Amino acid sequence: MAHIYLEPHCINICVQAEIEATHRAISLADAAGCPLYILQVTSPKAADQISEARWNRNVVVGETLAAALGADGTHYKNSCWRHSAGYVLSPPLRINPNTPDKLMRYVSTGVLECTASGHCTFKTEQKAVGKDDFRKIPPGVNGVEDRMSVVWERGVMSGFIDPCKFVAVTSTNAAKVFNLYPHKGRIDVGSDADLVIWDGDATRTISAKNNHENVDFNIFEGLQCHGVPVVVISAGRVVLEDGELRVTQGAGRFVPALPFSPYIFERTKRLALMRSIKPVIRDSYTGPISTEFTGPMKDGIVNNGTEKASVGSDAEGLRPRSPTRSGGRNMQESSFSLSGAQYDDSRPIRTGIRTKQPPGGASNALW
Repeated sequence: MAHIYLEPHCINICVQAEIEATHRAISLADAAGCPLYILQVTSPKAADQISEARWNRNVVVGETLAAALGADGTHYKNSCWRHSAGYVLSPPLRINPNTPDKLMRYVSTGVLECTASGHCTFKTEQKAVGKDDFRKIPPGVNGVEDRMSVVWERGVMSGFIDPCKFVAVTSTNAAKVFNLYPHKGRIDVGSDADLVIWDGDATRTISAKNNHENVDFNIFEGLQCHGVPVVVISAGRVVLEDGELRVTQGAGRFVPALPFSPYIFERTKRLALMRSIKPVIRDSYTGPISTEFTGPMKDGIVNNGTEKASVGSDAEGLRPRSPTRSGGRNMQESSFSLSGAQYDDSRPIRTGIRTKQPPGGASNALW
């Protein structure tokens, strides 16, 4: 298939590849006894692997994207190259139009604990680097500005989650996983003054023309969403009010994330303690102990410890297996031999039978 088509992008990173990679990562993490964070899950079957691992008490955190909850891979079949290329990301969106609902079900059950933006935008002229070869299209879509509205519309307004769960999957869970809680993800004394005043009944239509980010294409173009941020406060300062952005360049600060989050590693410690191998207390052996061991067979005699027993008179004419270097029986050597006594020695020898009537029938001479 020519590289100008975009449908192979779904085949290039197919569902089976995502499933296999997810399963392999879970298996390696389980063998190492460490937690695992799987990001950008776009396939429900990959989420199945996470669900099974969590059911087996493995510490696995799943994350999906706003793009996977608000769009699907049917856009790759659009006749407009610009439109199709705008949806290229890795792993790709899945062709099944029911995928967003299936992923949202996993969000509601806690299998996918976090919803990320996966924000990595490119303008059309940048995507056009791969106009003749889909493999050269830089993968990435928008999401940071529309993430919360998409999750509210697909989750709360569709009845999958309640507002409390919405706060968890968009803020609190991520803060706990990356050890930023309770400074982030919580409204309390001592927490950072990062707040969003949310109007769940207000509506807006998503469009690239109305975005504050520097993009010329939006994968959620035309999607009417409930849920609009009325006021956004960052570090105690109002940075967004009534749709008007009020930011100051360089006002942000680095927030260090300490390792070993209790939300993750407390479970890891308990799991390691439960799976640890405990010694078995046994009574000491007080029976007799052999003082010699020369191998399983020697000179037609079976050696079992100190007692020796003959293998029988019938074995006198048989050739025993020669021992290996370690003294054990050589199981690769055949004991079959025609030099000894045979079971049909008592029968008379009739040499003419095979001459006149050989196996396969009688034969006549040609001369």
